Amino acid sequence: MQIQPIYFNTPDLIIKVITIILFAGWQLYWRIMGNISDKVKPKTKEMDWFRYLRMGATWFFGSFLAFQLIGFHIFSFQYNILVQLIGFVMVITGIAVSCTARVTLKHNWTSAYEYQIKKNHELIDYGIYSYIRHPIYTGLTLAYTGGELILCSYLFIPMFLTLIIMGYIQAKQEEALLKSHFGKKYVDYMKKTKMFYPFIF
Repeated sequence: MQIQPIYFNTPDLIIKVITIILFAGWQLYWRIMGNISDKVKPKTKEMDWFRYLRMGATWFFGSFLAFQLIGFHIFSFQYNILVQLIGFVMVITGIAVSCTARVTLKHNWTSAYEYQIKKNHELIDYGIYSYIRHPIYTGLTLAYTGGELILCSYLFIPMFLTLIIMGYIQAKQEEALLKSHFGKKYVDYMKKTKMFYPFIF
């Protein structure tokens, strides 16, 4: 495995510092809103060992990217400011998409690893959800892939593919749960929307 120390030039450093702040703020917002949501609309299932295992897998991606941003590049290619800027735009877009989705969901949100219907759960089919059914997964994929591009790492390819595959599997499971709960209403909603990317997929 090729590991190189971080680059030392001003644009690179500025982009990485801002990216770290964005990701940290994103995680803090997620934690705070999660606690508020669970008080307003309680969960209907308790966490079990399998859900904790899935939670660990979720945290792995964030920790892995943070490790690279603060210390090392892994499988890096030649530094390119244009690639970094593309990655930075993807990070901002991904965080914006996921946060917009979170605001739209209000207190109906639950973590993917919890996999449950909350008390008084509502079907949200407006705002960003009128175009795609799983915008949070879209945002995660964009942000983490963009993070690897900021690092000028070839890992952006497996990161993108892994998150797309994992998101697809999780999304299909969630859709089965939502169809079971909402019935025809959710089936009709699926016919009008795409899974991750508006008008495409």
